[in-house]
Amino acid sequence: MPTGTKPVPGPLSHHVARVLTREMARQHKRQIEVAPAVGMSASQLSRTLAARKVLTIDQLHGLCDYLGLSIAEVVTMDDAAGSDLPRIGVRPAEQNDRAVAKQRSSDRGGDDGHG
Repeated sequence: MPTGTKPVPGPLSHHVARVLTREMARQHKRQIEVAPAVGMSASQLSRTLAARKVLTIDQLHGLCDYLGLSIAEVVTMDDAAGSDLPRIGVRPAEQNDRAVAKQRSSDRGGDDGHG
């Protein structure tokens, strides 16, 4: 149940905001064009990039996809301000023997014994 309080952006939110802002500038993308493309209002994106609002994982995914980046790249990228985050080692699954996602199953959930 919602508590009525808004989450306060922490160090990761600040880091992601700096990285996304820098990447948008590098690609000459303006907030006014990016926001509707990722399903956000311009003011919502502005607050997010100023680290005054926490991104949802879906919003982060949309922004990363639009900018041609992966979430892992954004989280692990160095930012111009020098991140206060500990270094996060993200490797592809085949390099650490851990599964990151299952392949789509043909099982439709029925008990008929098919698929």
